[in-house]
Amino acid sequence: MREVLEEVLKKIVPLPHERREIEEVVREIKKKIDARKPEDAETMLVGSVAKDTYLRNSLDIDFFILFPPEYSKEEAGEISISIGKEILEDWMIQYAEHPYIRGFYRGYRVDVVPCYKVKSIGEKLSAVDRTPFHTTYIKKHLREEMKNEVRLLKQFLKGIGCYGAEARVEGFSGYLTELLIIKFKTFLNVLEESKKWRGKVILSLNGMEKSNFREKFVFVDPVDPSRNVAAALSPEKLEEFMLAAKEFLERPRITFFFPNPPPEIDEKVLRKKLSNFVGICLKRPSLPDDILYPQMKKAATNMETLFREHDFKVLRKAWHSNNEIFIALQLEKIHLDEIKTHMGPPVKEEIHAEAFMQKWKSNPRTVEGPFVEQGRLWVKIRREYTDAMELLKDKIEEINLGKNLNEMKEKMKICRGEEFIKFREYWNEFFCDKKSWER
Repeated sequence: MREVLEEVLKKIVPLPHERREIEEVVREIKKKIDARKPEDAETMLVGSVAKDTYLRNSLDIDFFILFPPEYSKEEAGEISISIGKEILEDWMIQYAEHPYIRGFYRGYRVDVVPCYKVKSIGEKLSAVDRTPFHTTYIKKHLREEMKNEVRLLKQFLKGIGCYGAEARVEGFSGYLTELLIIKFKTFLNVLEESKKWRGKVILSLNGMEKSNFREKFVFVDPVDPSRNVAAALSPEKLEEFMLAAKEFLERPRITFFFPNPPPEIDEKVLRKKLSNFVGICLKRPSLPDDILYPQMKKAATNMETLFREHDFKVLRKAWHSNNEIFIALQLEKIHLDEIKTHMGPPVKEEIHAEAFMQKWKSNPRTVEGPFVEQGRLWVKIRREYTDAMELLKDKIEEINLGKNLNEMKEKMKICRGEEFIKFREYWNEFFCDKKSWER
């Protein structure tokens, strides 16, 4: 066990020259922001670099500009973005609760984010106002020997595909990993504790054992007790972590941290696997993942409802984005029989039976019946749709795909089967029957 962890640490702890470089870059950026910001605003380094929990080869640096509450959100945003445009290369405007700027400086990806400088979390004016408090809390409570324990937990989560609270992943945030280590002291202790996580789990650092949070897994934010730090963690990713933790403790190996890639699927095999997938494809809109991915998930769910309402059995859903996006559903059958036998109520339920008779006895879709069999009414009817592609083409305008995707329906293409083959890397992972650490 210890040998594996030592080997991992050799790969993930920043090297001295890397530390020196990132510290130099941070000083340069801070100096440039300070020279441009208003005198009554404050520059603060936040995130894993500020807390010294970043991994080797990490290229992300996060700066917040803290404005007095007298500034409007528009003012603070405009000033921060203007500063970022002067300092950063290849910048892009990003959107969270309000706009901020992301760009590059000497190869590092840098965020410059406006927030408000408030005395306590109760005075916060926007969600990002918590972040400086989070950074201060971790720097105060995370002991030096715990930093590498955080790194081990982060790399473990990366290896099993559960790291990141963004909508694309729905996993563990960096802040959550740090709080778990503060609470349980070591990486291995976190894995051991996860064996006990059954039913409703409420964790905290201040003795709070009750909460009104709707999620089943809760870590009460020590900075803001009204917030669940694990709110973005999906039940599926929590289960995946718990399974991986159990298996690592039983048989530790480095592939939990650095998994082998999934095997490449032969093209003929992939075509066959994709043969019963139906969905939509389009060029990726210029939306951040945290806006796009929830809409893709919603679209897949509402498409599933449409297919089920018309008797198509949905086996799996998939959605993915790179330069293009797709949302696809695997159906048991693409084509259904034209005629189906439709079950009605028991004959003895007179009111329901009469309503069933009235609905179907002269319906143009009725082929045979209604008739009685084993005390229940039945009718043979002609299906409205027997082709899944035709159904989706006809009904796509009626499906709620999410605010932004709804506006792009004219640009969407109804796709099936091999038209999804271009997303080969995604499918290699999707169809792999082994967990990442088993490969």
